[in-house]
Amino acid sequence: LLFLFSTLAIAQENTITIYGKVVDKFTQQPLPGANVLVINTNFGASTDINGKFEIQNLPPGEYQLRASILGYRSVTKTDIMVMSGFAPEIIFELEEEAIELEDVVVQSDYFETSRLDLISTRGFSNEEIRRSPGGFEDVIRALSILPGVAQADAGRNDLVVRGGAPSENLYLIDGYKVQNINHFGTQGATGGPLSYINLDFVSGTSFSTGGFSVNNGDKLSSSLAIDLRKGRQDRIGGKATISATQFGLNVEGPIASTSQFIFSARRSYLDFIFKAADFSFVPEYWDILGKADFEIDKNNSLSFLLISAIDNINYFNDTEDQRYDNSSIIGSEQLQYLTGIKYRHLIDNGFINVSLSRNFVDYDTQQRDSLLVTIYLNKSKEKENTFNAELTYKLSNKTDITLGGDAKLINFEANILLPTYTTTFGDSLLTTALDTSTTYYKSAVYLNYNTVLFDRFITNLGVRADYF
Repeated sequence: LLFLFSTLAIAQENTITIYGKVVDKFTQQPLPGANVLVINTNFGASTDINGKFEIQNLPPGEYQLRASILGYRSVTKTDIMVMSGFAPEIIFELEEEAIELEDVVVQSDYFETSRLDLISTRGFSNEEIRRSPGGFEDVIRALSILPGVAQADAGRNDLVVRGGAPSENLYLIDGYKVQNINHFGTQGATGGPLSYINLDFVSGTSFSTGGFSVNNGDKLSSSLAIDLRKGRQDRIGGKATISATQFGLNVEGPIASTSQFIFSARRSYLDFIFKAADFSFVPEYWDILGKADFEIDKNNSLSFLLISAIDNINYFNDTEDQRYDNSSIIGSEQLQYLTGIKYRHLIDNGFINVSLSRNFVDYDTQQRDSLLVTIYLNKSKEKENTFNAELTYKLSNKTDITLGGDAKLINFEANILLPTYTTTFGDSLLTTALDTSTTYYKSAVYLNYNTVLFDRFITNLGVRADYF
């Protein structure tokens, strides 16, 4: 059997295919006739009328790909991992530039940069995050080693960016704004011990520590945009994973000829370890990620996203010692999810995005004394429904604008019990109870203008108005 499997693997080594697409960065229009080369090899391909390419018969290994076309800045992507049984999809987004007929020098930067991004913005590929020292394949933890970024507490993803508070960071997943992307997250902030974003499905990230555009808005310290990739197009495949804290299953593949899906489900196994070590309490968590992309035609596409995290704390109060130990613990059980649907329409020199999404977080935090009497309780539900519309239009090869706005319907429910507290001065704050439900309305409009002056100076002007 080993001989047969090894022979089959050798036979399949030369059948691995890299496929992808080359598009204009600002209009998202496909670029036909672009050259995609595998550096230091004889492999390569040109894009078809839809901007798509395929490079076949690549042996397993690590490669660098370069995409180029006349009138655009060429881009090189590194750390492209080609493995048996998996056909990676590579998306190139090229920026248009003026052509000078004299002293033309064609070169490609190994670090992708955009004229929209300031020096305070840094992009990371999937492989860079995976290899980040001490990152543990956690998107947020990999960013904590950057200059100007620190962790408020060791072992947690509460980022302090340029002296700001952890509540001042913005997270975006495929363009959807999310309050927190961590298991056992802190209410009102953006931190937690572990991110629930599956790195296997992340195509790249863009992290800005200041000067980000007005369409993000509403936050002071940083903006982290996480882009999820599409599923594989050749056939259905997947893998089972196990790490230091969790195990899970990834599945992806085509739904039809122009649509794909990705799905993952993961669960922690810390409860088995904690039980074996005779702990008095056990944390456990689940997370689920599902995404489907549908290409209606060359100008219209639709995508659906669902991400959910379930966090639980199990107490063992069988003995008096266990009840005493648990009385000093505030347990937090949480259910959170983000779901959204997005429609994209390509127009001449631009595109329109329209999306509808819902963020939901259910906090169930409580503490009991050694007699199992509840002394602290916080049951809160945060519901945020968002409609967003955005137009990006390229006025010239050096100038583009983004016009958009969103409307939010927010509902907050809280059932809170605070115990009697004695201060250091001997004053007593009596028990407080709160049971409320409130609805809020929030909206925003914004306009962002980007241009390059004298081929040297990046100008990024924005105006935004918010209503609450």
